[in-house]
Amino acid sequence: MIADHVASTPSPGESDRWRYFTSRQVREAVAWARDGGIAVHENIYPSRGRRTAHLLGPDEATLVAAARSIGCRASWIQRTRTLHFDLVEETLDAGLRRCGVDPRVAPEVLKRAVRGGKGR
Repeated sequence: MIADHVASTPSPGESDRWRYFTSRQVREAVAWARDGGIAVHENIYPSRGRRTAHLLGPDEATLVAAARSIGCRASWIQRTRTLHFDLVEETLDAGLRRCGVDPRVAPEVLKRAVRGGKGR
């Protein structure tokens, strides 16, 4: 169950705005960010064998602040159709932890848990 891998209650303050989304939850991640949250959206395909995710936010200033808080440089911002940061290795682990997700848990386990209706 996802409850085994996600903190049961968000940390006070900014941390409760952070949320993890599986690879199939693109629309939900974009909507969460558009509505003021910070989304860590797992990518479907690894990059060079590494687990990756996108960090999304409601606006550039909020997104950059969130990215810097987990170890990204502001210059790493990706100015594509959807403004985002690519997260890998340490920055991905930090982003997952901000969402209350254990970075050691495989994405497949999280996907199964969300499909089972146990997501947050």
